[in-house]
Formats: sequence, C-alpha cells, structure tokens
Amino acid sequence: MRINNKTTDLDSIYSIEKIKAGNEDEFRKLVDVHMDSIYATAMRITTDEDDARDIVQETFMKVWEKRKSIKENKSIRSYIMRIAINKCYDLIRKRKSRYKANRVDYTSVINEIADNNRPDYKLDNEEVVSILKALVKGLSPKQRVAFTMVELEELSHDEIAEITGMSKTSIKSNLNHARKKMEKSLKKYLN
Repeated sequence: MRINNKTTDLDSIYSIEKIKAGNEDEFRKLVDVHMDSIYATAMRITTDEDDARDIVQETFMKVWEKRKSIKENKSIRSYIMRIAINKCYDLIRKRKSRYKANRVDYTSVINEIADNNRPDYKLDNEEVVSILKALVKGLSPKQRVAFTMVELEELSHDEIAEITGMSKTSIKSNLNHARKKMEKSLKKYLN
C-alpha cells in the first residue's frame, strides 16, 4: 500500500502528541505502521538486508531521540523517510571509502549472469535482482535515491523533494543520469 502525504487511516492509529510527550506505546504503534516501508526503501537503496535492518533501527532511534521536534502539521512519514534516506546516504559514503580500498568487480557478476554463449539460459527473479543490485551500486548516492524512489517506490517528484530536500530539478537530473547509466551498463553486458 502506498501512503501519501495526507493523513491516512494508519496515521490515526497513533498520537503524535503522545509520542512527543514520551509515550512508548504510541511510539511502538508509529514504528509498526512505518517500519515496513522504511525497510523496503532502505533495502532498495543499500541492496543489503543487514544494512537495511540497521537503517530501520537507527532511523527509529533518531525519531525517538528527536520526537519533541516533530511538527504535527507536517507529514510524519516524510519526516521519518528523510531520516532514513540520510542514514542511507551516510552508509553509502562509508561503503564508498571501503569500496575504493576493496573493489568488487560487478561487471563480472553481470557477465556471468548474462552469458550470451548460452542461448537456452533464462534469467530468473533472483538473477534479475542480482543484476539490478550490481547496477544500482554503480550509481552515485543521489542517483540511487532518485532512481529507487521514482522507479521502485513510485513516489512523485514532490514527495521525493519533501523527503530528501533535493529540488525537483535535481531529482529529475539525477534520475535521468541514473537511467542512462543503467541502460548503458545493461546494453554493454547484454549485447
């Protein structure tokens, strides 16, 4: 289910006012409502289950820590998603520095999966996911976020701008670059 910025039935399950006052039961309700969507987004951006779980945990720890600064007239989903995206950015930056020191050749992964010498070879879902993960890892952090949120999360540019703080122009530009980069990589390895 896609939740937009408007109040939904799910949002009425918990009270922001009580959460701001420190009510842990109300906070658990908020976590229950938003945890799956945060995990799905983190998983698509980080492409790693353990990292996605860590992002979810760190995100909600931060929300609890900063609960008094939650603005009741703003979308709580956007607020939580912004924290999660920033945690993803942090992780990608850390990975990038590790990646330079310990480079993995994702092109060999794609070559192995898309071997043209095997005409009877058909890609199954697991292999398609492997290709997508390899291609997404080649994107810059902003390209990865724009691509994930538009193509996989199906969010509007307005929603992404609110969540990430990026301008719509920046979102469109990063999305365009991401699509071109992924298309170029796919053509290179599937032809």
